[in-house]
Amino acid sequence: MTAVAGDFYDFVQIDDKHLGILMADVSGHGLPSALIASMLQVALTAQVAHASEPAKVLSGLNRALCGKFTQNFVTAAYVYVDLEKSLMRYAGAGHPPVMQFRPSTGKTNKVLENGLILGMFDEATYEAIECPLEPGDRHVLYTDGILEAASPAAEMYGEDRFMHFMENNDALNAEQFADAFLDDIAKWSGQSAGQGQQDDITLLLFDFKRS
Repeated sequence: MTAVAGDFYDFVQIDDKHLGILMADVSGHGLPSALIASMLQVALTAQVAHASEPAKVLSGLNRALCGKFTQNFVTAAYVYVDLEKSLMRYAGAGHPPVMQFRPSTGKTNKVLENGLILGMFDEATYEAIECPLEPGDRHVLYTDGILEAASPAAEMYGEDRFMHFMENNDALNAEQFADAFLDDIAKWSGQSAGQGQQDDITLLLFDFKRS
């Protein structure tokens, strides 16, 4: 939305077969949110030792953030991708669900396991779920600026429209899909892609291809 914002994503590159992905959204806009996002970046480096355990990663981030601010909160999703075992582990903290398109069914599903938001409750606990990966699976992580993008008639883009877009554009590669999806959001909002939007937007997707 602005040059300084509260959306955040980062990667924990363990090796060529194992990758951790964090997506987070700090409430509010501007410099205060951006400063909290920078705290997240520092806190994530301390979670590398258990990067394969999403619930522990979110618990560690929550402990690091609690007591550091009072006017904001953070939602987050952490995904661990294990290419060796063809599986994904996921845990969330008040964040929108991961969208999963599966070619074998032609359908988009919501992957969701949410605990409490980060930074507000010292004793918050988190649970992880494990999902097998199939060749061609596409997973999309994002912040709520996408779901809440409003049309000129004040109608939100929403999850259903998002899921239908994934199903109708499965032939696009990752880069093409991202460009087309952001164009669709801009058109929905009645704005050009370069004009900006009402809220911060972050979009991250990965396709699973068995080698």
